Amino acid sequence: MGVKIKDIAKRLGVSPGTISKALNDKKGVSEELKKKIKKLANEMGYRPNLIAQRLSSKKSNTIGVFILSRDKIKLRDSFAIEILDGITEKANKLGYDILLFTTTGNNLNEEQYIELCKARRVEGAIFIGLCSDDPQLEDIRASDIPIAIIDLELDAKNVGYISSDNELGIISALEYLINLGHRKIGFIGSSKTAEVSQIRYKAYQSYLKARNLYKADYVWEGDFTRESGEKVAEEVLRLKDRPTAIISASDSMALGAIKIFKDKGIRIPEDISVIGFDNISATEYSNPRLTTINQDGIALGKEALNFILNKSQGNSVPKRRLLKPELIIRDSVKDIRNNF
Repeated sequence: MGVKIKDIAKRLGVSPGTISKALNDKKGVSEELKKKIKKLANEMGYRPNLIAQRLSSKKSNTIGVFILSRDKIKLRDSFAIEILDGITEKANKLGYDILLFTTTGNNLNEEQYIELCKARRVEGAIFIGLCSDDPQLEDIRASDIPIAIIDLELDAKNVGYISSDNELGIISALEYLINLGHRKIGFIGSSKTAEVSQIRYKAYQSYLKARNLYKADYVWEGDFTRESGEKVAEEVLRLKDRPTAIISASDSMALGAIKIFKDKGIRIPEDISVIGFDNISATEYSNPRLTTINQDGIALGKEALNFILNKSQGNSVPKRRLLKPELIIRDSVKDIRNNF
């Protein structure tokens, strides 16, 4: 049995109510007595009942995390896992619990995000994988609890936007390829409902158009999965005039494309160079190791939680936070300057 408040009260000859006030820094107890009570409580090995504390304070100390559309992207391949790691790391240090919600396309309209939050008494929620056509966007906009969204920006009082500087990431990859002699550069994006993919595509399009290098035939649409990357690779192989390099809006699609290329006898990077985006753990162990644009998922998760906690405490916090990505150079890109 653990040490209880009444045990400390008995040792000091005061009421349990006095002990409770002192341990919770409430008024009605002198500073001298507070110090004495806290010292004895520590010596006796007292540990507060967190559940009782939360019930009395009407705070749950719980943050909801929504990972959406998990039927498309398996969690083991998803960048969401790294973001979740950052959220839980910071939450644990601050004494918060994480309640994880996951949805598939089949139950998307059945699960009411904000109602789930209220039912579970979460103090805020973080969304990963939210799309611009989600039927519950208006409910999120009207939410009276703090919401942090990774990679989708909504204009709302209690909603924050956390993302990487995706434009900068794509430009760094394009500059790297062009400096190595590439001029025929393709792009694998995702649907228009994935805002982050559209930002990456527009950066790619704008950069190449400004240099008269953009070619619509070198743009393909996937859905962030390995399977869609495989399908795109089949389309690439049907082209007579293939790109010398491809940038993918996700590592999963890049790895899927590489698999098909290799199966068909196309060498990476000798025949075609490939760059991914995210820097998931698999990219370091692929063959060849994938050159990719690194997002700091741990930092994204921590920033999302930081927004929630500051907002819930009434502190001033920026509603928009962009983190700087980094190009990680490995083995999947070839220098072709000597080919011309």
